Amino acid sequence: MTAGPSPLWYATRATGVMALVLLTAAVVLGVAGTARLATPRWPRVITARLHRNLSLLAVAFVAAHVLTTELDPFAPVGWVSAVVPFASSYRTFWLGIGTVAFDMLLAVVVTSLLRARLGYRAWRAVHWLGYACWPVALWHGLGTGTDTKLSWLLVLDAACVAAVTGALGWRLSLARARPGLLTGLLACAAVPTATAVFVAVGPLQPGWARRAGTPVAELAGRAVPAAAAAPAAPADGSFNGRAARTEDGASGDVTITVTARTGAAAPQSLVITLRGTPAGAGVTLSAGSVSVGPAWTTPDYSGPVVQLNGHRVVAELRGPGGSAVAARITLFIRGAVATGTLTVAPGRAR
Repeated sequence: MTAGPSPLWYATRATGVMALVLLTAAVVLGVAGTARLATPRWPRVITARLHRNLSLLAVAFVAAHVLTTELDPFAPVGWVSAVVPFASSYRTFWLGIGTVAFDMLLAVVVTSLLRARLGYRAWRAVHWLGYACWPVALWHGLGTGTDTKLSWLLVLDAACVAAVTGALGWRLSLARARPGLLTGLLACAAVPTATAVFVAVGPLQPGWARRAGTPVAELAGRAVPAAAAAPAAPADGSFNGRAARTEDGASGDVTITVTARTGAAAPQSLVITLRGTPAGAGVTLSAGSVSVGPAWTTPDYSGPVVQLNGHRVVAELRGPGGSAVAARITLFIRGAVATGTLTVAPGRAR
């Protein structure tokens, strides 16, 4: 059993996300191509070539996704499961539909290579599998991905759904066969609705890993002790980062945003936001916030700024379970460079 995720674990997720984005772009361009969309600056030949190149790139990322998944010892998937759906004991259904999407793409690639021998109609029939695999791949990622709860990934998935359903809705609105238009538009609306409901009642709920089909032995082997499961309180330390100053033309207010990393053994992410009326290089505070947490993750502790006095910032932060800490920050800003120190104490600021 490994002590934690390996680089292959991260590569699997990165290649999966990129494959979905590229596949989404290819589907949207494919839909535009069926409508014979063209402009003087964007002829159909460019759309067709871009569609083909994005499709090939998506296939490459899918292949890398499958390869890194198989090589990663963190999850016991098995090589047979790469091509045989529902053959793995690890999240059988959700991994299985990913295999179905992969097999569809393989069929599209193989028939495209043999297009001259198959004929246009046979190739076209198989080529539609490339569009069919998009929703399957989307739900595979939502169901089996361990990063589904991340805000940025939810936004990305929503953007992919909006792009494809919007393109299909636009294409259907151009159809001459009006009797089937309403049915098609309802089907387009059903996809994002069903996806949103599934995410809300499935991956976003506690215990999804077990419900998704992760073997009990795997869950037990990776269980985190209760004492270690709760995020640690922010640690004291110096920090350095970047400062950005923006002005609201309507109100004249200024917002200073500092994004920094602490130099502790376990780096922390620190974000300071100060809003108010300009006062020289600083602001007369009207509102502010501070968030602190392990680097490259969602902050564990956040809360309002309760005092700003020169270079000293005091904030009251709340963490898991409602735990309260007082953050005292000494902040220096020189141009776009921000430095200082962070001191944290239990309880509320005084």
